[in-house]
Amino acid sequence: MNSVPLLFSVIIPLYNKERTIAATLISVLSQKLRNFEVIVVNDGSTDGSLQVAESFSNPKLKVLSKPNGGVSDARNYGIQHAQFPYVTFLDADDCWDENFLEEMACLISRFPDCGMYSSAYRRVTKLQTILHGSSLPEGVVPDFFQMKFLHSVPCSSAVVVRKSVFDSVGGFPIGMFGGEDEFTWSKIAIKYKVAFTPQVLAQYNYVSSVNAMRKGKMDTCKESWFDLYKEGDFYRNEFIAKKAINAGIRYAFGQPQKKSVEIQQRTKYTELSKEDWQYLAYLNRLPYAGIVLLRNLQPRYKGIKRWLKQKKLLLLASR
Repeated sequence: MNSVPLLFSVIIPLYNKERTIAATLISVLSQKLRNFEVIVVNDGSTDGSLQVAESFSNPKLKVLSKPNGGVSDARNYGIQHAQFPYVTFLDADDCWDENFLEEMACLISRFPDCGMYSSAYRRVTKLQTILHGSSLPEGVVPDFFQMKFLHSVPCSSAVVVRKSVFDSVGGFPIGMFGGEDEFTWSKIAIKYKVAFTPQVLAQYNYVSSVNAMRKGKMDTCKESWFDLYKEGDFYRNEFIAKKAINAGIRYAFGQPQKKSVEIQQRTKYTELSKEDWQYLAYLNRLPYAGIVLLRNLQPRYKGIKRWLKQKKLLLLASR
């Protein structure tokens, strides 16, 4: 362990999480390692989230408020106000084990030349708890995109990044309405080495949050997943296809569908996300009236896909 203590800035974007933010803050303020500050960025919450956060009296905690700009804008705002050399993020409905920062400091000490660090985590749903990454070896990750595609790690609530890295690659893409965190981790992994520990140190509380607000919503950022494409890099390009197809499916629920058709054409190379690609192709062949009907029948995309598979309609897209 380094003789000089590592210092962490913990950034928590907060928007309408009055029921969960207290547990999140308790998990941070209870960390065994004490060399940290906590920056809660209230992103224009309209419920009691701000009041709950401000009810904590702790010298390590700062609560900042700004007009609503989305989670990427809130994270970037927090980075701008971070005072310490290592930045870590925690969603306002997730939590850490009490040794998260302590173990991440050990990981940094063992692999000091990396730009990003991550741990395994628990994904908790109403029905089950799944461990992600606990079977992987510790060390510098040989293929970040293979790890991401096959094991769904890292999770945004289990990542530590050198603050200087953001000066190099930029912050989170403002105007990307899905996968903005994964896009940022991908940018970092392309330029810097990533270290990983299979210790399960964080809990991601999954709640299906696909809602009407995002259906058909187009990204407005200048960044695109296709910016990261590299000829011959199999898992990198498969992960890009997976994320781009997800965006294309979201776009397909809007009108016009020009962008979703473009994504369908540019991701036809995929081998590992073929079913999702076929689903996107099917949606792109529907008239807008059919899209409206599907939205009314199944308000959640995953539910729609299961419904279509049961009816064997996906076969139409591959003919």
